Amino acid sequence: MEDFYSSTLKNLEKTFMPHLSEYQQFIDFETMRKMKQVAKDKRPVYFDLHIEEIVELKTRTIIDLYWDGILMSATIPSKKPFHTTIEILSKPPEKFIARLDWIEKRKAFLPSYLKEEFARRKGLEDTLCQFSMKLFTYLNTYIDYEERPLKKEGTADVPDKAVLPERFQDWDFTFLEKHPGLKKRWLDLVQRTARQYERIEELEIEEKFALETMVDKDVPSFIESFQKLSDENKELKKDDLLETIRHLRLFIEDLERKEEENHSYSFDKKRVFISSKYNKTD
Repeated sequence: MEDFYSSTLKNLEKTFMPHLSEYQQFIDFETMRKMKQVAKDKRPVYFDLHIEEIVELKTRTIIDLYWDGILMSATIPSKKPFHTTIEILSKPPEKFIARLDWIEKRKAFLPSYLKEEFARRKGLEDTLCQFSMKLFTYLNTYIDYEERPLKKEGTADVPDKAVLPERFQDWDFTFLEKHPGLKKRWLDLVQRTARQYERIEELEIEEKFALETMVDKDVPSFIESFQKLSDENKELKKDDLLETIRHLRLFIEDLERKEEENHSYSFDKKRVFISSKYNKTD
């Protein structure tokens, strides 16, 4: 049924709006529709996201990723003279489609290069710009910002330990008080884990056990072991700490993705039921 609706929309577009369908040789209609849903906050950007590689340099971080089969590259600076850019290739990744730059005065992404087929329609350009903002906002929490300039001595945007939910008091990490960037990243993980824990009954039994073990045993034990290290070794083990945070975040992201898939499946079932009930033909 889903394929039927998609093919019908494609045929209508090609028939009545041929100038719109030209872009489909680079990005198919279904992917463009998902992009628009992300831009309008109707679909989470992480749902179709696969991080291919993260390269952390002194002045910038480069992230290569696939989003619904589209290869993209995001360059996010920590120092001048670089500025944030997102580059988008076609699906499959054969041709360069767009380069979007962050314009500080406009607080928005605008194209410095855009394939003609997309530039002809303002709506397509707007979708790419708005989608880039959603993607950048998500990636902003995904990479390490510890070496970036911090506003107001690095503490203004970092919550204190009072934000930890009651069940997560054992996740308090005193070492992070000296590292605001790491602390912000850690608290983001805590909050996402807490939100997922509130919905633990919706998980399968293996995932439920894994999440309970992570919250109540594995992470508190890891923190306790880390805190026993000497101050010098703690600093030397920062990379290991970052890697552990990444693994934990990927586990939570996997649970979030499965939850979204379950909601989508449930929605599709209800939609097909309504369609069969109220759209009968003689």
